[in-house]
Amino acid sequence: MSTTTPGHSDDSQPPSESVVSSVAAHKGVDQVALPPLYEALDPDALDALFSTPDGTGGRVTFDYAGCTVECASDGSVDVRDAAV
Repeated sequence: MSTTTPGHSDDSQPPSESVVSSVAAHKGVDQVALPPLYEALDPDALDALFSTPDGTGGRVTFDYAGCTVECASDGSVDVRDAAV
């Protein structure tokens, strides 16, 4: 199963917050039930990576809370159940 959150406008939440909300929605749990994102990667680094659009179409993929998460430079977040 996969859940994709579309890209957001400039005034929306930063990527780190989008990841947590997208994973919570995918798993059907409240955000506070998830482990801290910093246990999977540095949230500030993720936000900085996508803070200014440079047109390169970059992506980053990582595992978090039993899911594989892919963040794209357009602001989209794709969440899949991690392969077992």
